[in-house]
Amino acid sequence: MAITTQQREGFTMPELEYLAQCEDVMIVPLYRMDRLELVRGPVGPFRPPQKAQAPLWLAVALKRANRCRIVAPKWLSYTHLRELCKQEEQPESMFARLPVHYLETAHILLSAAEDDIADSQDIRRLLQDLREVRQSKTREGLRMLNPMQLQMDNLSAAEINEIRPLFTHAFDMLHRLDSLAASEESQHQSQFTDQSYPEYDDTFGSSFA
Repeated sequence: MAITTQQREGFTMPELEYLAQCEDVMIVPLYRMDRLELVRGPVGPFRPPQKAQAPLWLAVALKRANRCRIVAPKWLSYTHLRELCKQEEQPESMFARLPVHYLETAHILLSAAEDDIADSQDIRRLLQDLREVRQSKTREGLRMLNPMQLQMDNLSAAEINEIRPLFTHAFDMLHRLDSLAASEESQHQSQFTDQSYPEYDDTFGSSFA
């Protein structure tokens, strides 16, 4: 499958946030609402004070209309993010598993429903710390880039998007260099094989006759 220019160069942050808004979050409805028929399938009905699941874009719309409160995801808490930061800072640690759109989701929720998120300012700081330590680990991973693969599990969509342009260009260059080296080695071996030494052939031939 051909790689498009958009795939090679990455997405803008608004485009990533658009994709993130399809993720589900929990809400606490403040009014009774009937079931909604969406393209992705039905959502609701909503009966306060029971929690309900809704796509992020709908949760934000209801929040702005003062029709619900948004329940922060478990990973978007001060305690959990602090532990993640400690885990990421351990030498040779793997990338911690997070939602694929955690950065975009956090940005949307902190912008649209900050009053529903406890310790929101501390969470902003921890998210920045987490982002920086993961960026540092990503740079270390890029230093080990080889023509075959780049193994960095649990990167989020935004983190992959950041390294995509550099990675694709560097990977293409490594492939070209690797192909050039293989071609030169093949030519060198061919020249060596084609060389003949008749004086040695006569000598060895008479010796073993």
